[in-house]
Amino acid sequence: MAKCLGALLEGLTHYNTDERGDVGSWIRISCVLGLSTFVRTLFTHSKSLPNFSEYLPPGKYHAAIGGILKQGVERLDNVRHQAGVQFLKLLRSPLPEVDGKERWKIFGAEIMNDLFPG
Repeated sequence: MAKCLGALLEGLTHYNTDERGDVGSWIRISCVLGLSTFVRTLFTHSKSLPNFSEYLPPGKYHAAIGGILKQGVERLDNVRHQAGVQFLKLLRSPLPEVDGKERWKIFGAEIMNDLFPG
């Protein structure tokens, strides 16, 4: 799990281009989608995962949120759009059902929920 999460986080840093254009954007979009799905799936099954924080350490989770938000200010509309859609899904996701679940709370969630009502 740690390797998958690490690969997805690393993918957010790809800015490769070739004759087809900005192919790095395809990688970044895929990683944004992958991170969102990864997190929401783990949150959904958190109750049945022993040592949940080993599957998704809070620091890595917040790095994923920050990485997705960074993609939300990129120059390409399709990257920004997908980052926004996936960020809102994460913002509206219930926290994992584990002790200390507030460690996975998105910083400033209340303000962002006010700015982007569901």
